[in-house]
Amino acid sequence: MQISKVHRVIKLIVVLQGGRAKTVEELMNELGVSRRTLFRDLNMLEAAGVPYYHEKGVGYRLGKEFFMPPISLTAAETLGLMILGKSAAAQRDKPMFASALSGIYKLISSMPEPMRSACGEMMSGVSIDVGAHGYGESEIEHYAILHRCVDEGRVCRLHYKSPVEKRGFWTTVHPYVLHYAARAWYLFAWTEKHQEVRVLKLARISDIEVLDERFERPSDFAVGNVLDGAWALNPEGRVYDVELEFKPLVATNIAETCWHPTQHIKMRPDGSCVARFHVNGLNEIAWWICGYADQVIVRKPDQLREIVLERMKRAVDNFSSEVALT
Repeated sequence: MQISKVHRVIKLIVVLQGGRAKTVEELMNELGVSRRTLFRDLNMLEAAGVPYYHEKGVGYRLGKEFFMPPISLTAAETLGLMILGKSAAAQRDKPMFASALSGIYKLISSMPEPMRSACGEMMSGVSIDVGAHGYGESEIEHYAILHRCVDEGRVCRLHYKSPVEKRGFWTTVHPYVLHYAARAWYLFAWTEKHQEVRVLKLARISDIEVLDERFERPSDFAVGNVLDGAWALNPEGRVYDVELEFKPLVATNIAETCWHPTQHIKMRPDGSCVARFHVNGLNEIAWWICGYADQVIVRKPDQLREIVLERMKRAVDNFSSEVALT
């Protein structure tokens, strides 16, 4: 079944489970399909074993047996969902987070009152800070449009404002995957402008035009192949063996966190540690290293040491200029 058909049939299920029976005309209008297509999709539901029925003079609706049966959650599972809900609540402005939060609350509400109240009291002793996260009202709107384009294999044109090109640019793209990382949503897409797959931040998209043209995502496409060992999101085409020495003040923090899939960390008797990584590109990891200032030493490669040193020198120059002005 083509992705566009799957998307249409799922939408039909969503409409039918709305609670009120729908007439043929209402279904045609809501789905934007012809009478023939509607009945073909209804036949697909029947073939897939999705129970629906037609009440004469009223319309179509899903059978009660289609809906998820009541779920019995343990106290630990309920508490876990509450913690997830508390984490998601701080980012409800992100695409899909509000929907996830709604689903979590529905599951929690199915719990018996004594257990739900007990877990609620336990949650009063839990505080969650999700840390820095991006803002962008357009991100939610663009996510919905691009999710549809990804599902249907639909080409679109978008206007993108990158840090390099302040005025932005228009380009035609084949949207492959929506990817959440580093506190934001990104689009992996082949772009006509670059003639290759690029990683585009949704918050930097200012406009989208959905086209009638379709595309097929390459069967061998994978997010991991695009990232290809990058520190975060931007591989540079060459893998480096990185060795860093962290002083005792920050060494434990470094050792307690998984910063990269390739990391190997060795603690020393004096409390310092040596961290080794295999990283595609140096610019992203260099910014991370700069955040540790005088608590880190770049042992190798030499190119990385030079990048960090140059950035640190510019930082000193900036601060020195400010002090001179005051």
